[in-house]
Amino acid sequence: MKVLISSLMIATAVATLVRAKEESASPAEEAKTYPEVPKQYEVGEDTISPDGRFAILYPIRDEDSNEDSMLPNLLVRLKPYAVLKEIETENGVTWKGGRGAADAKWNGNDWVAVWHHRKWGDEDLVVYQIANDKIIREEKIWPDVVKYFDRDWQRRYLKKYPKEKDSYTFRADNPDVVTFEFKDHKLSLNIFAENRPNLAPGPQWSAELHGIWDLDKAKFDKVDFKPGEISIRKPEE
Repeated sequence: MKVLISSLMIATAVATLVRAKEESASPAEEAKTYPEVPKQYEVGEDTISPDGRFAILYPIRDEDSNEDSMLPNLLVRLKPYAVLKEIETENGVTWKGGRGAADAKWNGNDWVAVWHHRKWGDEDLVVYQIANDKIIREEKIWPDVVKYFDRDWQRRYLKKYPKEKDSYTFRADNPDVVTFEFKDHKLSLNIFAENRPNLAPGPQWSAELHGIWDLDKAKFDKVDFKPGEISIRKPEE
């Protein structure tokens, strides 16, 4: 009788321990076991929503060929599996860590900021609102950001140096600066750009934007645009 009681007590303890482990599993740990994700994709663990239901998918990289699969990044519901949005990309590769791959930052479980990593910085910022497992709102913030830089670039730089290359680059390589950050129903932005990030000689242009985007109004609540000084970078001797 004592042996039977002891066995029952051990069995109960083991069952309780297993149940506790299952309940305490983090969303990231649970996401790794989703069998419904297509075999060509992997889950971006850092992009999983707080409740573990949504995430960005990345095409699995072919290490042998190292060629882009041309598959888009996907914003999905993990279980039951459903695609909410194919993430647009103009260039670059979409596998995890690739130049052109999407990334995400969540504000609760119903707002998510999505952007693309480029060689020097982050671009193409879009915010999605999710309700009832569907995207109900899409706010393309990046065009509003770019127009500030374009206007200054045209007026200050190309007007003075019309024969120079007509392009500049966004940078996000300062670890002490948070590029995008949610603050309640607003999104703060710290964006930097310059035309010669590789330190090439010639006319040097730069500018920065610090702004607050209102998610409810879908527009900037505040913008502080700071043009940098235009100077000439001399060749190294």
